[in-house]
Amino acid sequence: MLVQTPSKILKTDFRIWNEGEKNMITTIMNDERTNALISVKEVILDIEGELRLGFDKERTLLILPLYGEIIITDFYETLSAGTSLTINSEVGKEIVIKNLVYHDKADLLIFEFEKQENIRSNPKNELDFTLRNNSFNISKTLHQPNFIGLYNGRAEGFYALKDPEKAIFAMVVNGAFEFQNRLMETRDAIILWTLSELEFEALSEEAILLFIEV
Repeated sequence: MLVQTPSKILKTDFRIWNEGEKNMITTIMNDERTNALISVKEVILDIEGELRLGFDKERTLLILPLYGEIIITDFYETLSAGTSLTINSEVGKEIVIKNLVYHDKADLLIFEFEKQENIRSNPKNELDFTLRNNSFNISKTLHQPNFIGLYNGRAEGFYALKDPEKAIFAMVVNGAFEFQNRLMETRDAIILWTLSELEFEALSEEAILLFIEV
């Protein structure tokens, strides 16, 4: 039997969505105890919608589209579901994210980290979900170990932390999982402290889970 570790469960049912002009945004995680990871947000862009992000400190952003197609300031390739982008922000310069789909909305996650040096010149990463029941990097550039995976129903997974002193942020992107003896469903998230190994099991087909050491 697993020993319950200290945790903070972040249920999607309790989130507040803030509506802007042709966009909606909700904060999934904002916990200063996670050190390098400052916040996680989900953004929905309406047709012809955009989001403008400004920062008073330099940050590193991991942008993960979940649905639709977007384009981002100073990055001249489009991003769609199945790709990620890791970029650094500049103080006083906005990052603009635009929806490129003229007939539908776009949905994306934004992970905000403390500024990381040596971000590679080609920070776009293709996510290969043909490899099922296994996890692989969301970003190959981030210093923090970070993983995502697509699982069949009843598939089990294990992960040994690279640094047992770190916490783990995990989120169910789609489906349902039993995660460290806790039920988590679509868009639920959790932060876990003081553990050395994760155990999880997919409870539905086409279930997607991501996790990051923080």
